[in-house]
Amino acid sequence: MNSIEYSANYQKYVNELNFNYKLFWFFVLVYSFSSGLGSTFINSLFIVEQFFQSLALIGLFYATYNIVQFKVSNKFLGITLVIYFLWAIFITFYGFEFTYKNTKSVIFGGVFKYFFPIFLFFPKNLFFYKKLFVVIFFMAIAFIIFNLIFFEEVTAHYDSNVNEKFIFEGFTRNFGIPLGFLMFTYIYHSKTKNILILLALLLMLGISAYRARRAIMVVSMVYFFIFMVIVYIYANRKVLMVMIFAVILLVSSVFAGQIYQELRFSFFEKIEERNTINTREGVEAAFFQDFELEDWIIGRGINGKYWCPNIDINDTTGYRTMIETDYLNMILKGGGVLLFLILLISIPAAFKAFFYSKNLLSKVAGIWIVLWILSLYPMNVFLFSVNYILFWICVGIGYSKDMRYLSDETIKEAFKN
Repeated sequence: MNSIEYSANYQKYVNELNFNYKLFWFFVLVYSFSSGLGSTFINSLFIVEQFFQSLALIGLFYATYNIVQFKVSNKFLGITLVIYFLWAIFITFYGFEFTYKNTKSVIFGGVFKYFFPIFLFFPKNLFFYKKLFVVIFFMAIAFIIFNLIFFEEVTAHYDSNVNEKFIFEGFTRNFGIPLGFLMFTYIYHSKTKNILILLALLLMLGISAYRARRAIMVVSMVYFFIFMVIVYIYANRKVLMVMIFAVILLVSSVFAGQIYQELRFSFFEKIEERNTINTREGVEAAFFQDFELEDWIIGRGINGKYWCPNIDINDTTGYRTMIETDYLNMILKGGGVLLFLILLISIPAAFKAFFYSKNLLSKVAGIWIVLWILSLYPMNVFLFSVNYILFWICVGIGYSKDMRYLSDETIKEAFKN
């Protein structure tokens, strides 16, 4: 085969690969928007949501089949992935009930998230990451629009609107959490995109503070702190940045007391009230009491439950299929083995991405892996969502020496074209 023919074939392969990447991210958006609609708890939208989720799943299967290449250069990663996928198959069929209702529940309940490490087998090119940023940008727009449309619901407190109290959490899970990744990688994006992301995250922080949703509030504040550190490191005028941060800190300190007094009874008292209550202590205690050694090791399978009565509204069985603490949620389904395998794969990737890289994208990937792991306690992040997809994409970056050693200038140029 001559060089011209080889070049033509390679270009054809790249074009087909990029087309399937477009399909992949399009259907990820479709699934995410459908899940966002599902977070509104509007019964009339339930059928619409599942229709588009079904369509998205078919599209994702098709695109993934055309993209995936089952080969890795890292032997440790290859062996660990084989063990992981075998365990994921075990989780899926352990305790599975072969009925229509249960099958439907498992499919739309996110069984495919156990197989997300397949994204490590995606060929790595900058077009893929460019489309990832586009998807997160659209999610920022969706987050703002959804929260504005349902503003009354997302700002309602427990005592005034019990049935819709999780709408804001749903919007945050489906749209809000990945926005931090785009903010951390601000040097690759336009000012317009960065401003919109900043506004979306400020909205997330504001609503979470008003609603006294501690986990989301802490995550939002951590995002802004990390962003300020990154800006300081990458800014050309470091002295100016220090002065700006100092002024913000000084103004905040001067007016903090006055602001606190003004907003105490409408804003901070809710946080104070929630701060003194451990809302998870009861369910965690029930979980620990119901689990035995075998359960801690291998879990209870895809339909795993634990005895925890009088917690959920309209509960008739006394059993719960999930727990708000996500590392326990993983143990509930797949045991300590599942959690251990994910950590065994991801922690070395985070180390490589952060310490052995030459670009901000890779370093942020390392930070994101650590943030996801730390989020396993306060939030639900082990979900069929862009955030969990992003976690495995970051792991892939960590194991890709080619990606880690690209310069920021090369990445910027590729994203412009």
